Amino acid sequence: MNLQYNINHWIEISLVKKEYFIMLIYVLFATVLVIFIIGASYFLSKQKPDVEKLSAYECGFDPYEDSRHTFDIKFCVIAILFLIFDIEIMFLIPWCVSLAKIDLLGFWTMLDFLIELGIGLFYVWYVKALDWD
Repeated sequence: MNLQYNINHWIEISLVKKEYFIMLIYVLFATVLVIFIIGASYFLSKQKPDVEKLSAYECGFDPYEDSRHTFDIKFCVIAILFLIFDIEIMFLIPWCVSLAKIDLLGFWTMLDFLIELGIGLFYVWYVKALDWD
């Protein structure tokens, strides 16, 4: 009985139960909803594959070139630069909202972050990584 009381007492005072129980319910609900939607789309749709759908492209055209041709790396460079400057905006918006409430260290830290990203942007322009020649 004492062991059962200790387990129940631990569950009652547990931070996991108090703080994350709603998150657990949300994750379980989302999982059930995803399974339901995928199952409904599988059982309610017509499953009739034909020759054109099973071809290389759904439009029915054969590919013009060999699939082993070289890939231009500029697509990846643009994607990486987009992510870097997108993350900058993600940090910049909360900083602007809470600018009146942060201390001097927070202000200068973010200003240093902006200066470093500005130097990175000028470097990208200097090496012409954004030119699409």
